[in-house]
Amino acid sequence: MRLLWVVVALFLSMSLAHAQETVRITIGADPYVQALLKLALSYDEAQPELKFVYDIPTQKRAIRLLGKDNGIDVFWSVTSSKREKLARAIRIPLVKGVLGYRLGLIRKADVSRMEKLNTIGDFQSVHFGLRDDWPDLDIFKKNNLKVVSYPREGNAYEMLRSGRFDILPTDVLDGVYLDTESGIQADPHHIYYYPSAVYFFVAKNDLVLYNKLKSGLEQAHADGSFDKLFNRYFATRLKDANLAKRKRIDLVNPLLPLSAPLSNATYWYKNNNEGN
Repeated sequence: MRLLWVVVALFLSMSLAHAQETVRITIGADPYVQALLKLALSYDEAQPELKFVYDIPTQKRAIRLLGKDNGIDVFWSVTSSKREKLARAIRIPLVKGVLGYRLGLIRKADVSRMEKLNTIGDFQSVHFGLRDDWPDLDIFKKNNLKVVSYPREGNAYEMLRSGRFDILPTDVLDGVYLDTESGIQADPHHIYYYPSAVYFFVAKNDLVLYNKLKSGLEQAHADGSFDKLFNRYFATRLKDANLAKRKRIDLVNPLLPLSAPLSNATYWYKNNNEGN
């Protein structure tokens, strides 16, 4: 019996050691997310390597497969109270809250009209187009703004051109480059902002990986390597977006859990016109 327990203990220790050699993530992960995950893990003595997993098509499925034999070890997404109940969140924003900045694509003929709008109340006279499965939809509605929803397969640009709505909010990191569509450009006057956090998530019971990632991200912030990596991927695009010269329209985000570390300024991107 004693020999049996020794064999079992040896098997478990070998399995644990093997499990720590790799961290499983979904195939096709964003290059920045991969680089940040590798950076966070680099502070661990074992320095696990990334292993890519196929056939996990949706975020809903991914978060439910955390820690499973046929699943993944790390998931990343915009946080919500529901997701933080399903998995353990490392509450350090991966992109410094930048996804909370939204550029508005508008018809070129409406540039002068938009220039006259200065407050969130002024924007209650226009219609925003938002896809029906985007979290932005509920956020804009909760701020008493008029919203026209469209399905995933809908042609948002054509709907904007045809006057179905007036403004198409889009990712600030890409929106400034999306003004090549005929008759459409980014609104040069405004930027919409609501606090939003993208986190790494692990299985509820995976405290080992949770602590590795949390410690690694904290050390990356402390030694400056987090900001160095962030700037390598995003500094040029944020500069091109010219946020400092745009009037910021602040929105409330009722979907953001109260646990978000809003008081830690080092975790969030700040442009030169912050608060205006």
